[in-house]
Amino acid sequence: MLQPGDVIGNRYKVESLIARGGMGSVYLVTDSKLNHKTWAIKEITQMHNNERFLEEARLLTTLTHPYIPKITDYFEPDAQGNCYLVMEYVNGITLQQRFENANYRIPLYTILKYMQQVCEILMYLHNQERPIIFRDLKPANMMVDEHDNIRLIDFGIARKYDQDKHSDTIQLGTIAFAAPEQFENKQTDQRTDIYALGAVMYYLLSEGKYYYQNSTVLDKAPSHLPQELIAIVRKLLEPNPAHRYQDISDVRQQLNLQIANRDREFSVTKTLMLRSEDHHLLYPAFYTTQATPSNPALIIYLLDVSGSMSLMKGYKRRIDIVSDSLQVALRQMVFRSTKGSRISSRYRVAIIAYSDEVFDLIGGVKKIDELMSTGLPTLKTYRFTDTAKAFQHAEQILRDELPRMQDCPAPLVCHMTDGVYTGEDPQPIVRRIMDMSVKDGNVLVENIFISDDVLETEVDQPKHWQGVRAETVFKDDYADKLRRMSSIIPESYREMINEANYNIARGSLFMFPGTNPDLVSLGFQMSAATTLR
Repeated sequence: MLQPGDVIGNRYKVESLIARGGMGSVYLVTDSKLNHKTWAIKEITQMHNNERFLEEARLLTTLTHPYIPKITDYFEPDAQGNCYLVMEYVNGITLQQRFENANYRIPLYTILKYMQQVCEILMYLHNQERPIIFRDLKPANMMVDEHDNIRLIDFGIARKYDQDKHSDTIQLGTIAFAAPEQFENKQTDQRTDIYALGAVMYYLLSEGKYYYQNSTVLDKAPSHLPQELIAIVRKLLEPNPAHRYQDISDVRQQLNLQIANRDREFSVTKTLMLRSEDHHLLYPAFYTTQATPSNPALIIYLLDVSGSMSLMKGYKRRIDIVSDSLQVALRQMVFRSTKGSRISSRYRVAIIAYSDEVFDLIGGVKKIDELMSTGLPTLKTYRFTDTAKAFQHAEQILRDELPRMQDCPAPLVCHMTDGVYTGEDPQPIVRRIMDMSVKDGNVLVENIFISDDVLETEVDQPKHWQGVRAETVFKDDYADKLRRMSSIIPESYREMINEANYNIARGSLFMFPGTNPDLVSLGFQMSAATTLR
C-alpha cells in the first residue's frame, strides 16, 4: 500500500488515499512535471496478467468523453504485481454515496438526468469501431462531480465486443446489477449494459431495493412514478436480451421524453395551483414538520450587494433597508425560539452576500442564538451581480446539510436582489435546488425584488395585499423570471404570517416586490414563518 510522500515514476507524489477496494486503491497525487497538477492514480494489486492490464490501459487512453475521466499515463506491473493508471481527478462523490447521503431518496428529475448522462456515455462506448462493453455499471462506479454531472469510473472489466466469440473469457460483474448472461457461459454485448442500466434505475427508484429475476418490476415503487417510466424499466430488465431495448440511443430517447414530460407537468401543475379557486385542494400535504432544537429549520439568505444597492429608496439606501429587515427577521427567530428565559434554538442560518464574488458573512451555518450573540457584519456594496454563483454556493450548502436534515423542516433559500444578473443564467441552478428534498418536502426558494417600478398596480397597503399570483402583471421582465424561480408558499407559512394581520392568499408565490420597506420586511419575515414545536 502506498503512503503519503511516496513517488511513482519519479513524477507523481502521493498526497492521500481517496478510496480502497478489493482490487486495489485510488490515491490523490501531484505531478512534479506539470506545476503540481492534481491527478488520481489507481493502483491495481497483484496483477500477474500483464496483457490484460496493458489492454485496459491502451483502451482507456483512447477514450475522450466529457463524462469519462481521461487516462493520461500508466505503469506496467512491477515485481510485486502492482500496476498504476494515472487519470483525471474528479472532485465529487460516488452516486452510491450521494444516494446514501440522501437517505436513499433522490428526486425523480435528478435520477432521470443522471441516467440520461449514463446513456450518453454508453452511446459513446457502444459506437466505437469495436464497441466497448462496460459490463459493471453500478452506483459505486459512477461519480457525481462538483457540477452534479455523472462521470463513469473503473473500467476494470470493460472489453471490446467480438461478434465472433460465443462466450466471455472472464465472467465478472456486480451480482445485484449484472445481466443474466453474465452468470451463464454466454457472450455479453451492448444489451448487457442496457440491462445493468435498468438494474441501477430500479435500485434508485425503489429507494435502495435490488432487482432479482423473481421480482415484479417496481411492484412497491413510490406512487408518484409514471407508468411509462415503470414500463421503460421493465423492458430494460428483460431476462432475454432479445426482448430488451436493442440500442442505448433508444433508451436515451425514452428518458428524454420522461424529462420533457416532467417539465411540462411541473409547469401545468404550478399554473393550475395558481389559477384554481381551490388552491388548498391542489397543494401537496407537505411542509408540516415543526422545527425543534434537535431538528431545527435551515434558512439560507442570499443578498445581492451590487453597486445599485447603495441607491436611495425614500430616505434610506436599499442596502440599509435590507439590513434592517434582516435584523427584524432574525430577532423574530430568537423570539420564537425563546421559552421562558431560555433560548432553545429552532433555526440555523447562513448569510451569503454576493456581487461578482460570493462572501460568506458569518462563516458557515450558525444557530440563531450563536449568530445573534456575535452580531451581524455591516453590509457593503460592490460592483456586479453574479446571481448564478450565489445560488451555486447555496446549492453546495444544501448538499452538505441535507443528509443530516431528513427529519427537519424543508430548508428555505431567501434571495434578495435589485436587478438583472450579469453572469450565467441562475434559473437551471434554482431548478436543481427546488428539486432537492427532505421528508417534509422540496427545498423552498423565495425571491425579494427591490425596485421602484415592478408592479402595474402598486401596493399601497401591504397588510391587504394578497401576494404575487399567476395573473400578477409586472412591468419588469426580470420580475417575471424571478416569479418562475419562486416556490409556492406552503399553507403552514401562509397561516403563520396571516396571524400578524396580513392577507396573503392561498397559492401565492414566495416572491415579494420590494417597492416599499414594508414589503421588503414582509419578505424577510416570511422566511422565518416555519412552524415550531
